[in-house]
Amino acid sequence: MTQKGANTTLIKKRLKALNIGLAMLESIWNEKTHQYSQKELVEARTILTGLFPSVENIYAKSKVGSPQRTLLERRIKALELAVQAIDDLSM
Repeated sequence: MTQKGANTTLIKKRLKALNIGLAMLESIWNEKTHQYSQKELVEARTILTGLFPSVENIYAKSKVGSPQRTLLERRIKALELAVQAIDDLSM
């Protein structure tokens, strides 16, 4: 994408938010501390919650019992758990 001159700012922000969400989940699972600031956590939480409408919209259009629907259910659950982990660890 960068070779074609596409703007990757949004993608980079989303990727960073997903990495922070994953780190928060691993932090809870492994009972370890994290290195992210409160500002980074707030920004990641905002970005992750902003992904819900689009994923849920695609989920609503998917066929019941399809592999895509199962994958989307797992993504929604993972996003919910990541947001909850950020909330729990940022208090």
